[in-house]
Amino acid sequence: MQEHYDYIIIGAGSAGCVIAHRLIEHNEGSILLVEAGGQDSSLLVRMPAALGKVIPTRTWPYMTAPHPATHHRSMSVAQGKLIGGSSSVNGMIYIRGHREDYDSWAREEGCTGWGFDDLLPYFIRSEGNESLANELHGTNGPLKVSENRYRHPLTQAFVRAGQEIGLPYVNDFNDNGRHGVGYYQTTTFEGERYSAAKAYLSGLRDHSRLTILPDTEVERVIIDGDRATGIVARHARKGPITFHARQQVIVSAGAIGSPKILLQSGIGPAEHLSQQGIKCLKNLPVGDNLQDHLHMSINATLKAPTSLYGEDAGVKALRHGAEWLLYRHGLMTSNVLEGGAFLDTADEGRPDTQIHFMPVLDTWDDPNGIGKGRTHGLTLKVGHLQPVSRGNVRLTGTRADQPVQINANFLDAPEDVEHQIRALRAGLALLDTRSLSALVDDIFSPPEARQLMAQCAADNREALESFVRQYCKTTYHPVGTCQMGPDPDCSVVDLDLNVHGISGLKIIDCSVFPRLPRGNTNAPTIAVAEKAADLLVKST
Repeated sequence: MQEHYDYIIIGAGSAGCVIAHRLIEHNEGSILLVEAGGQDSSLLVRMPAALGKVIPTRTWPYMTAPHPATHHRSMSVAQGKLIGGSSSVNGMIYIRGHREDYDSWAREEGCTGWGFDDLLPYFIRSEGNESLANELHGTNGPLKVSENRYRHPLTQAFVRAGQEIGLPYVNDFNDNGRHGVGYYQTTTFEGERYSAAKAYLSGLRDHSRLTILPDTEVERVIIDGDRATGIVARHARKGPITFHARQQVIVSAGAIGSPKILLQSGIGPAEHLSQQGIKCLKNLPVGDNLQDHLHMSINATLKAPTSLYGEDAGVKALRHGAEWLLYRHGLMTSNVLEGGAFLDTADEGRPDTQIHFMPVLDTWDDPNGIGKGRTHGLTLKVGHLQPVSRGNVRLTGTRADQPVQINANFLDAPEDVEHQIRALRAGLALLDTRSLSALVDDIFSPPEARQLMAQCAADNREALESFVRQYCKTTYHPVGTCQMGPDPDCSVVDLDLNVHGISGLKIIDCSVFPRLPRGNTNAPTIAVAEKAADLLVKST
């Protein structure tokens, strides 16, 4: 393996796959794509309904630090650790967020050129939508976007329930509407997961100018003066290894991994680096501005055994697996999170709350064990989309194998608690509809939910707040820790995603988002990477 490349990309996740593809397409340079995790060839990765199996096993073991506002609990912030990154383990939901999310990047964060109209061409260019074809959607892009091939009867009941509380039925959650209920489109194709790796690396893995190096964790970027010239990494079997970049080092390791690598390289808050015994080469707010979506699981048992419980065991599992292997049909083509809703509970003219519906109890993401021993049921994962609280990512030592400290500071801002209570009430209102109440036996999470639903809002606020603080969880959507912006005092990268003051070094992933979009973050990450690839190609 050669030691010198024109471009080194750190992280073969959603953004890294896009950048590698576009550089091969438009540039003559050689590319090294480095990934800390392994290959994505497992059948469980390709099988949509197996997401509950791959998230616990193919992700980084990131945990937040305990915080008083969430009862001193640590929470998982799972991020993909394999080729394709989180797009190889996520729920495959294709959501962009609202127009106003990106316009606020430009208007309020100084990110000129990153408003909705600036990013829309890149959403369209990346998208290969099988059913939506209008001025908002693309049909020929590499990322396949499909309708559900399997729809569980409980999901259908949820969609009807949403309409009963006044939500319009929508076919397109990405039309900038203020609210609606329906079925999510997913990044799947012909019954299989269609990750960013599948979309952007298919046909390129053996390309003469692309080297993909899995099982290799990057320890630091080499900085010579004010220029990035390479990386120091450690291969799982070969040990320490150094590579040199003639043109660019591109960090695409995600909202936790990217700041970690920069901090280890001497780029970050001077005081923190000094405390760790690392020489500060560039004083920038690396690791600050951490944001993530929180949600609460509203769990209810059912009167009849109609959920997905037990379908992954015994003869049923063999039958479902055989149907998927032979025909790519049936239950295993489901992403489980088939239906959802967006609600404008604050009357802002755009959604502030999202609901993910599951036709099964959320027992695998149940750190408090509240669903232990229960069988058939359903879950509404409800959460507010625009948190005010901000956290940070910090090192815990000088060695690259030491875990980072994730100070998420969830619910630190009092208004975040109020927003989450409002989201929780919206979910409970759905369970009080004719379509769902006829199916539900007991709502056990939050405890005494029936009484809470019967009381007035003022009476039940304290109980709902207690539930929010004790049972909220991350939605695995961390962003913002290498924020873009024009001012190096409050941003890490400029509007071309170059690290301030360091040439030859870019950050291209969701860590550059100044604010969370109002929805799932994979599609926005890919669109930002598409635009960044254009900027990169034009600059060379």
